[in-house]
Amino acid sequence: MLTSQIKNFKWQDEYDVIVIGFGGAGATAARFAADKNCRVLLTDVAPAGHEGGNTRYCGQMIAGTKNRDSYKKYYSQMTAPFELDEKVIDTFVEGVANMQDYLVKYLSAKPFSFLDHKSSPVVQSVINDFPDYPDYPGASEYDMYTVHDGKQIEDGALWKAARNEVLKRLDRITVWYDSPAVHLLQNSSGRVVGAVIKRKKHNIYVHAKKGVVLTAGGFENDPKRIQDFLGVPKMVPMGTLYNKGDAIKLSTEAGADQWHTGIFNGGGLYHGLTYAVTDGERGILSFTWPQLYTGSIFVVGNDGTRYFPEDQHSKAGYLFIHGFGRHPYLTTQSWIIFDEKQRKQLEQIQDPALQNALKTAISAASVSQLADKLKFDVATFKQTVRDFNELAKLGKDYPFGRKGETMTSLDDGKIYAIRLQPAALNTQGGPRRNEKAEILRSDGSAIKGLYGAGEAGSITTNQYQAGQDVAELLIFGKIAGENVAREDNDLVSSISPLAKEFLMSDEKPVDYHANANQYLGKSDQGMGNEFVVKVTVNDNKSKIEKIEVVKQSETKEIGQKIIRPLLNNIVKANSTDVDAVSGASLTSNAIKSAVNDALAKIK
Repeated sequence: MLTSQIKNFKWQDEYDVIVIGFGGAGATAARFAADKNCRVLLTDVAPAGHEGGNTRYCGQMIAGTKNRDSYKKYYSQMTAPFELDEKVIDTFVEGVANMQDYLVKYLSAKPFSFLDHKSSPVVQSVINDFPDYPDYPGASEYDMYTVHDGKQIEDGALWKAARNEVLKRLDRITVWYDSPAVHLLQNSSGRVVGAVIKRKKHNIYVHAKKGVVLTAGGFENDPKRIQDFLGVPKMVPMGTLYNKGDAIKLSTEAGADQWHTGIFNGGGLYHGLTYAVTDGERGILSFTWPQLYTGSIFVVGNDGTRYFPEDQHSKAGYLFIHGFGRHPYLTTQSWIIFDEKQRKQLEQIQDPALQNALKTAISAASVSQLADKLKFDVATFKQTVRDFNELAKLGKDYPFGRKGETMTSLDDGKIYAIRLQPAALNTQGGPRRNEKAEILRSDGSAIKGLYGAGEAGSITTNQYQAGQDVAELLIFGKIAGENVAREDNDLVSSISPLAKEFLMSDEKPVDYHANANQYLGKSDQGMGNEFVVKVTVNDNKSKIEKIEVVKQSETKEIGQKIIRPLLNNIVKANSTDVDAVSGASLTSNAIKSAVNDALAKIK
């Protein structure tokens, strides 16, 4: 939006740089701009404790390599047969080749190398994604890193490290939560000079003397763009619930070209499915156990027919058909179909998500009755079951190529169905950028004062390798933060500031108060931000009398539900040696860690 189009226009706040989106890319861009002596406004649409975008929820694995040239061959093969600018490829490859040094120098981490610890349980747990494409040239030199010793992934460790770098710089970085950017502002020459940010029900006109970095994430929570760009009726998000295509909306208004809008990652069951959830809930990132594709079990789509080989390991949701990896056609739902003997096998798997799904399975006494319950054409579904049984007896899946030894005929009698929905780990489409992280117009020219990093406009052009997106946000977040800081200042005549309550930072040091026999404990092991408790003990300090939560930002749908019950158990046991809550291990760890931190101060 041009500033000249706004009636009675006045700037109400000013920074050197505005970073829109407090995920991994935004945190990275903000800290590097701050290190270039810029005053930075870092704003996010999510409330406190839910910022972080998909970086907070991802596997925390980061692409690396022992050999730059080999990795370029590998990455180029993943991009093929599509084209990507050679300068962009070289910039990314260089960053991946130097990732180990990056993690040490900029995140104070001791990188854990997957190549150096191939027998580690955590490496073995993702061995099918390491690498995703072992037959591609250069694959053997692909490495992945985590920022700790690899005992657990998906624990938010990288996100916490990136966020902590922002918190170290609160003298130069102002953080606004629950404050979405609604417009980018451009001067008469088209340079981006600020943004309109909705904060506490007010639209605030914020001037950016040097420019804006757009890191607002993808569009996996925007049903309209899911349909328009991906051609899928509906998808379940498996990461943040706040990525709604803001980067596309804002950059389009500023004249940016868009790219990679049809590319997404669909990790999860089979080819990117998750157990069905209600609208507005996050999907569960679960494993496709061998028992889900071995035995008297198969998957059907909306019409009750099979449509893919259930035993093929997907690559971020891609299945290889005729030698080319693409997402299969996704309907609004699919169903896992299995018989009684298979149900007994599934019940033995130690997976809370699967066990919950089994409890909600639809059952029937016959194939015909199940077809009625699932609203299938009875004749069609009966034929699907007959075909599967015959193919299992033959030991050859002629239509789809599933291995014959994984197929067993379904018994007559009770039959079950578990509902699945298509899921998106993240989308890649958004504003096109170059090797300098500049956002481009359709003619290839850069929009002055506008930079981008992260999933919104990711460089991913075709196939995705685990660890790639995280490496990209670190690499291009740094480039964007440093390059925007080099821009010349855009000077304005005056600023008409609003009241302090609208402009002050939402992140500031807090001095918690404790009385006699009270001890404060803190932890950063949860899914949210800092977890702080106040533990009250008796006079001789031998018994826990009460535990109060001073600060927490765990997820409402899981973490917050278990806080009080677990604290009550700790008080009753007078110890943190109590069982964690299944399905909420990170929050459980945060609670125990914070209480232990408080108790340690008694001594």
